[in-house]
Amino acid sequence: MPHETPQSALREAWPVLRPVVRKIGLPISALIGVTFWLLPIGAALTFLAALAAVPIAVLAISRISRRMKSRIASVLQFRYVLVVLIAIGIAVPYVVGLFEIRLFSELMTLGLVAMSLDLMMGFIGLASFAHAALAGIASYGVAVLIIKLGFHPWLAIAGAIALGTAATTCLGMFSVRVRDIYFGIITLVFGTIFFVIANTWVSVTAGEDGLTISLPVLSIFGLFKVDTGDISSFWYLTFATVLGSYILLRTLLRSPIGLVFRGIMDNEERASYLGYNVNKYKILNTAISGFFVSIAGVLTVLRNGIVGPEQMDGLHSGEIVIWAVIGGLGTLVGPLLGAGFVGYVTNFLANHTDRSILIIGLVFVVTMLVAPKGIVGTIIEQWRSEGNDSED
Repeated sequence: MPHETPQSALREAWPVLRPVVRKIGLPISALIGVTFWLLPIGAALTFLAALAAVPIAVLAISRISRRMKSRIASVLQFRYVLVVLIAIGIAVPYVVGLFEIRLFSELMTLGLVAMSLDLMMGFIGLASFAHAALAGIASYGVAVLIIKLGFHPWLAIAGAIALGTAATTCLGMFSVRVRDIYFGIITLVFGTIFFVIANTWVSVTAGEDGLTISLPVLSIFGLFKVDTGDISSFWYLTFATVLGSYILLRTLLRSPIGLVFRGIMDNEERASYLGYNVNKYKILNTAISGFFVSIAGVLTVLRNGIVGPEQMDGLHSGEIVIWAVIGGLGTLVGPLLGAGFVGYVTNFLANHTDRSILIIGLVFVVTMLVAPKGIVGTIIEQWRSEGNDSED
């Protein structure tokens, strides 16, 4: 078979690309224009080149033959990828600076929040706009139990996770009887209530001033200690926690309970006809989501040493939804990567403009028009497609 030139590949792909170009022409033009308006030329080119790498990678994946995909899949088995991830996690403090370590720790924590939301939105169809508030409940729980009640750090952490899980379960019990946007509205109301309580219950939360704790040293099974005030030590704690949470969630979603979650997502009426108590499984789903978002809330206060009501507002909950959607709902790893992607991009843009939200908003619009299943969801879809059967 003659070698395929870029021109012939473009001619072959153009019938598919033409309606896409028509659909996104205006948003893409707006994104490029706003980027060059707000950023220096060098930063704008770097940013746009990084964004362009994503569709290029998706297009390249769509061109891989089935035989080559089979070969790659034999290498990219979960156990092999897990070993590589652990090696990278161990190496991070040795190859990057303290600022990057702290940034990566924050991005991993945000990824855990997004994964917990994906458990609800992507696997059972419950859109929550209260996850920032729920994480804040756990953060306040740690601070209050340590500062005001004198709890041992481990007891405070356990109590905070239990408190956040209980709050999420109560939210689920009140909300699961309604569907779609009505569920989201109820969670938004609950999140607003939690935010107002944190802002006004000054005797407990210190109001707008927030609560500050001394970062504790955690002894793990008496074998070694983790100083949460040491950035490198805290990175290992965060990395191990988030990776362990992902493995637990992945295992859960492959279990019979996870299959019921998916069944309810696909067809709630049919699941009910088969004898499953749909509301009970929805409450269970919200409780599990609350458990993991509470862990993220604990990591947040242990990293920052301070918790305030600003981290519980509805805007932040909306940002969490954006992370999950951009990454790809229903993929679990997508929201984790989406949170990291948006968080890193936001940090990059913040160095050049104080109006980065304009660019992030346009990126979100373009992503939804081009890849409504999110970045990872689209990559998975292209990977599972037939591809090109020819060999190079």
